[in-house]
Amino acid sequence: MVEDDTAELPEEELPQRLIDHVEVELEVLLGDATLSVAQLTRLKRGDVLPVDRKLSEAAEIRVNGRVIARGEVVAAEDRFAIRVTEIGE
Repeated sequence: MVEDDTAELPEEELPQRLIDHVEVELEVLLGDATLSVAQLTRLKRGDVLPVDRKLSEAAEIRVNGRVIARGEVVAAEDRFAIRVTEIGE
């Protein structure tokens, strides 16, 4: 039998608490680029692909393709990371 530990929670917290354990996958979009098939087949190591976003523009943080926040790209030890600068739309 599954124990119900939600009986002690206020009613407004119940729906949120029931899904707290669900994991979602985030994606961060730095920008878009369009290439022809010919350009794509000529790509080689060291090529630089410019995207449609300026360095000063925030990257989009998405869940299921929907923008939920924006942020700036930073370094965290030896990895890329995103510092959240805006939440919600």
